[in-house]
Amino acid sequence: MNMNLKSLLVPAAVALAAIPVTPLRAQTVLFKSDTARHVIYRIPALVAYGNTLLYFGDDRSGVTDATAWGDVGSEGNISIVARRSDNCGDTWHPEVQTVVEGKGSRGFDRAHGDAAVVCDRKSGKLLLLCASGEISYGRSDVRVARTPRDGGGYDYRLDLTKAQHAGRYYSTDGGRTWTGEDISGQIYALYDEASADTYAEGKGNVAVERLFFASGRICQSRQIKRGSHYRIYSVLTTNQGSLVVYSDDFGQRWKPLGGASARPAPQGDEAKIEELPDGRVLLSCRMMGGRCFNIFTYSNKSCTEGTWATPVASTSLSGGTASQRNATNGEIMIVPAKSAAGKKVFVALQSVPYGNNWSSTINVDRRSHVSIYWKVLASAADYATPEQFLTGWTRYEVTTARSAYSTMAIDGRGRLAFAYEDNGASKVIGSQPADVYDLTFISLPLEKITGGQYTYRKR
Repeated sequence: MNMNLKSLLVPAAVALAAIPVTPLRAQTVLFKSDTARHVIYRIPALVAYGNTLLYFGDDRSGVTDATAWGDVGSEGNISIVARRSDNCGDTWHPEVQTVVEGKGSRGFDRAHGDAAVVCDRKSGKLLLLCASGEISYGRSDVRVARTPRDGGGYDYRLDLTKAQHAGRYYSTDGGRTWTGEDISGQIYALYDEASADTYAEGKGNVAVERLFFASGRICQSRQIKRGSHYRIYSVLTTNQGSLVVYSDDFGQRWKPLGGASARPAPQGDEAKIEELPDGRVLLSCRMMGGRCFNIFTYSNKSCTEGTWATPVASTSLSGGTASQRNATNGEIMIVPAKSAAGKKVFVALQSVPYGNNWSSTINVDRRSHVSIYWKVLASAADYATPEQFLTGWTRYEVTTARSAYSTMAIDGRGRLAFAYEDNGASKVIGSQPADVYDLTFISLPLEKITGGQYTYRKR
C-alpha cells in the first residue's frame, strides 16, 4: 500500500547532513535462502533479553504459488521459525526452531507470518503476534452476519470467514515453547462501530475490512503501567491506514489509541511505534520515498485519552529519511546516549533501505542499501512535534546489496542488535514472482553508527 506524498508532505527547511557510506562485512547470515532448492525466508523480527537474542523469520519454503506475493494467503504453508544466541549474537545455536507452524490445507493454521515480538522486562514472558490463515491481506473481506433471535429480531456479529486472521502466541520459558490462539474477532471488533439498527436496514458498513499487526518490534512503555504489566503498543496495517493499539495486560486485551475513530496515518502502510522520552507515542510509517511521522499526546493522568497530531512526511535525500523509489518497513528506536563531552542526550534511529534511482519495475531491484538514519534529540524541543522528525538525519549504510525489511533491539551489552533482509533476488513461484532474501544479523555499537560522536548509556 503506497501513500500519497502530496497529502502528507509538510514544507520544512532542509537541514543538510553528511551521508557517510561505510559498508560492513562482519555480518552473520542466520537463514540462508536458496532459490534452486526452493528454500525461502522473509521478514525478520528480533527480541533481546539479557544476553539472549531470539531472531524470528518467515519460512516460506512451503509456498507453491505466490498468489499473495509469497505472504500469508499464498498457495502453500508458511511457518515462523527462530534461532537463538545466548551471547548477544557472538554465536548462534545451529538448530532452527519452528515457533508457529503453518499446517493443513485450510483455516487459521494454514499459514503464519510477519512476527511482531516483545519480551516483558519484568517477568520475561514473551509475546508474538502474527498474520495467520489462508486469506491474504488484499483479499480480506469482513462482513456482518445476521441470525434470528428467539422472541423476534436478530443478533448481529462480524463474519470473519473471508478475513485475514491474527494470531497471538506466548512463551514463559524463554521462547523454547509457545502456545497461542486466533484473536481475530477481538481485534476486528475494536473498530466495529455500526449499530444493530443500521445493520438491520442493510446499511451496515464495517470500517476495517483487513488488518495485520506490523512485523518487528512491539514497543513496551518504560513509564506507563495501568494494569498487570507496563503498557505495550503495536500497529495494525489496515484499509483505514496505520492504526495504533495498546494493551495494559501484555496483549490479552487491546484498545485503540485515541479511540476507534482515530486515524493517525490515514494513508499509512506498515509502521512502528516508539515511546518518546516524555511518555508520548511516536508513530513511524512506511511510505513511498521515506517515512511518515506522527505523535500522540495524552490528555489525562490515567493515560487513556489524548489526540494525534497531523502526520508529516520525511523524504529528503539531504537530511531526511529518504527511501528512493521504494516503500519498505523499517524500525524506529530512541536510545539514551551521551556525547564525547559527557552530555546526556537521546539518539533517534530509523532503519530503511536507501534504495537507488534505477528505472526497474521489479520490487527487489528498488530495495537496496539498508541504512540506519540517526538524529540527536538534545532537548524536549527536538521532539515536540512531528515536524521535528522531518530533517536533521544522518545516514549510516549497513549494506550495499539488494536489501529490504529491518528491525533492531538493544542487547545486554548496550549494542544495537540489527536484523535485516540482504542479498535479495526475485523468484517465480508457480504463476507469480516473489522476493527472496537472506535473513542477516549484525551487532553495532552506537559510536560506530554515529562516527564516534555518541555512546549508549543505561537509563
